[in-house]
Amino acid sequence: MGLTTCLVVSAGPAQAAVYGCRASFNSSDNLAQATCDGGFGRYRVKANCASPNYPYSITIYGPWKSRTSGEVNQSYSLVDGDAYNCHITSASTDV
Repeated sequence: MGLTTCLVVSAGPAQAAVYGCRASFNSSDNLAQATCDGGFGRYRVKANCASPNYPYSITIYGPWKSRTSGEVNQSYSLVDGDAYNCHITSASTDV
């Protein structure tokens, strides 16, 4: 009787293929936003927020947004620092 070897290969989680992503924040409104111009996948805004109650910054995130290939209208992921009682100091796109 021979020995049979079985190799199972599984794929990892799908990677986002969005591109042309940009993030910005407005100090006076204490809001951060992110969007992606092309491709497909998920993205969200990620912001550093200085907390007056703590001696450090926290990271806050907006909701995940989905983009389909060829989509014309851009969807923005927004986060409000006031909701976390902190002041946004920088923003980036999380994919």
